[in-house]
Amino acid sequence: MAHIEESIEINGPVEKVFAVTTDAAQWSRWHTAIPEAEQTSKGPVGVGSTFKGVTRLMGRSMPWTATATEYEPNKNFGKNIDSGSVFIEQHNTFTPTPGGTKFTLTYDMKFSGCMRILSPFIVNAMRKEMKKSLVNVKEIVEK
Repeated sequence: MAHIEESIEINGPVEKVFAVTTDAAQWSRWHTAIPEAEQTSKGPVGVGSTFKGVTRLMGRSMPWTATATEYEPNKNFGKNIDSGSVFIEQHNTFTPTPGGTKFTLTYDMKFSGCMRILSPFIVNAMRKEMKKSLVNVKEIVEK
């Protein structure tokens, strides 16, 4: 399993960071590797909510589905993402700081099939995209 974890300090309230990063309609706005995403379940987001989308990485598009596994407003949000040959446990944590919010994004990735061979390249590309995406969240919230 590959582990990626990155954090950023954002000068904005936890509530705003949480709202931007847990709304599937906004994921393509800030996450550089996700050109499209949507919530497929009805009602407000919570544990059990479902999503679908596409990740574009290394010139390749990979459709995925996801299910929310944790949801504690303004504290934690997690989901399991399945694209067939890549499975990701994603965890977002939101920590209040004196200047705003520390937002941490964590991916635990499992690869199967031929993707195992490519996993070092995928992990490296995901880490770069994650860093860019965190900067995007910061810019959106701080506007």
